[in-house]
Amino acid sequence: MFKRIAVMGAGSLGTAAGAFLTQKGYDVTLVDANQAHVDALNSTGAHIIGPIDVTIPVKACCAESMEGNFDLFLYMAKQTCNHVAVPQMLAHSHDKTVVICCQNGLPEMEVEKWFPRERILGAPWGWGGIFQGPGCTQLTSEVAFMSCTLGSLSGAHTSELDEAAEILGSIQHVQVSDNLMGLRWSKLLVNAAYSGVGTITGYTFGQIIVDPELMRIACYVGRECMRTAHACGVKVEPFHAEGRFYSFETLFTFEGEPDLKLEMQMAEGYLGPSGTSLASMCQDIRRGLPCEIDYINGAVSRLAREHGVKTPVNDQITALIRRISAGELPYERENAGRIIFG
Repeated sequence: MFKRIAVMGAGSLGTAAGAFLTQKGYDVTLVDANQAHVDALNSTGAHIIGPIDVTIPVKACCAESMEGNFDLFLYMAKQTCNHVAVPQMLAHSHDKTVVICCQNGLPEMEVEKWFPRERILGAPWGWGGIFQGPGCTQLTSEVAFMSCTLGSLSGAHTSELDEAAEILGSIQHVQVSDNLMGLRWSKLLVNAAYSGVGTITGYTFGQIIVDPELMRIACYVGRECMRTAHACGVKVEPFHAEGRFYSFETLFTFEGEPDLKLEMQMAEGYLGPSGTSLASMCQDIRRGLPCEIDYINGAVSRLAREHGVKTPVNDQITALIRRISAGELPYERENAGRIIFG
C-alpha cells in the first residue's frame, strides 16, 4: 500500500499534481529545492491558474527536511538534478518503495543506477504547466483532458502498477501499457522535435506548427528519433493527447521530403491544445537554469551513435541549444536558418 507519497520536484507540474492528489485525500508531501516556493506552499497553499483558478492547502519541504521513508515517489525534478535528487529519494526509501519517473527523456535508465528495476515505473506526462513563482503554477491544458501513460521498467504488470494507476487516475486519465520504452520514445520524439525547435527559436508550440520551415526541421528530428528507436529495438507507441492517439510510425518514417501539410494538420491535434506553451528547456534558459538538452536531443544523438545511426539535425540542435544556454547565442527565429540538412 502506498500510504506516504512524495512529489520529488514541485515545479510547474509537480506542484499541480501534488495539490490535486492532496485534494483527493492522499498523504502527499511536495519536495522542492526552492525554499521560497516551499514556504509559500506551506503558508498559502498551491495556487493553480490557467483553465481553473484554485488554491489547495498542501504540505511541502526541502529535501534536507524530509522525515522518515516514503512508499511512493513521483519523481518530477529535472533530469539535470538526477545526481542529487535520486540519492535523496533513496535515503528516504524502504525495500519496497516505488519510484514513478515523470520527467522528459528516458529517466528510468538513470534511476536504475540507484533503484532496482522492479521498483521503477514510468509515466510520460501528457499535460503541461508553467511555473509562475513561489506557490503558483499555470496549467496549459484543460483539466478534462489531463492524461498520462504508465508502465513498468521490467515490463511486468504488478499490483504496484495497478495501485499507481489508481492513484494517478484520481486526477487524470491513465493509459497502462506493457511497452514503457515505446511510450518513452513517443514522448521523447515530441520533445526533441518541438521543444528542440522551440528552444532554438524562442517560439511557442502554436507558432511552430503553422511555420512550414520550422515544421520541416521538426519532421527531420522526428525521423531521426524513429530510426534511433528502431535501432534500439523499440517499437514506438502511438502518442496520446487530448483523448486521441497519433501514430508516429506513419508520420515520421517518410522517404525524401516530409508531407508538411499532413504533419501540420496532425500536429494541430496533438500540440494545438498546448499552443501557448513555451518549451520547458527554453523556460529554464530564460530563468538562468541548466536545461535538459543532454537528456532530450542529446540523448537521441548519444544512443544513435551507439547504434550506428546518423542524426545530423538532432546533433545541430543540441549544439545550438548548448550555445544558447551558455549565453553565446540568443534564442531567435533566425537560428532555424543555421540548420543544414544532409
